[in-house]
Amino acid sequence: MSKRAGRAKGYRQATPRGASRSSSAAVVARLLSLVSRVALVVFIGGVGFSVYHYGGAAINGVLQHPVDEVRVEGPFHFVSREAATDLISSAIDNEFVDLDIAQLKQKIEQHGWIERAVITRSLPSALVVTLVEQVPIARWGDNGFLNQRGEVIYTPETQLLSDLPELNGREQQSARIMQQYQDLSRLLRSRNLSIARLWVDELSTWRITLARGAELVLGKDDLAEKIQRFLLVYDEHLMQQFEAVVRVDLRYTNGLAVAWSDEYEVLVQEAS
Repeated sequence: MSKRAGRAKGYRQATPRGASRSSSAAVVARLLSLVSRVALVVFIGGVGFSVYHYGGAAINGVLQHPVDEVRVEGPFHFVSREAATDLISSAIDNEFVDLDIAQLKQKIEQHGWIERAVITRSLPSALVVTLVEQVPIARWGDNGFLNQRGEVIYTPETQLLSDLPELNGREQQSARIMQQYQDLSRLLRSRNLSIARLWVDELSTWRITLARGAELVLGKDDLAEKIQRFLLVYDEHLMQQFEAVVRVDLRYTNGLAVAWSDEYEVLVQEAS
């Protein structure tokens, strides 16, 4: 005979009404949490908008004004601090915040004596400009100079360069002329001779005027070898009377021609 299944002792059956109350409370809690999060996001967004709108306007109001001070730093060998300040001030054409630093840098570097400009803003309304000047190595003709890279820089202020040697030739040859000047100068300095002028004439002939006045005519090629030939003859025959030498022509294959101040010319053959 079958028996009706009985409930275990201590077990209470959950009523549907109790389950409904628990689920509703959970839903309400979730809704309240969601509303709180939305309210927080809206609040933060409102604060951010207010800061952006009102605070940004206030900051712009403070910063949107002319540049009141220009501080210039540099060695100032060829450009005075006053001239550099005037140059920079005249190139400033906008408010402090809206100023195009790259454009200002480009304008400043157009000056012949300025190789590079570094520009920074300094609050509330100052610009700090650090200038790096060109390094002139030699004069280039009558209206310019060569820098350390052999670039031709034109400037009307060549009187500042009167102590430098003069180089000249076609501008596209400037780097080579600079290199030859440095190489030949090293050879001549071994005899305490220095170059006052080096140039390439219209026939592509290289010529040197020494500081002591004599001219060396080198021709078109083998310049270093010809200088060494000159030094050999200088040591043996010319050193004691070099003040009387007007010109030394080195365009010969195995010798050189010397023009003396009394117009006497001799041909010295290279020793075999």
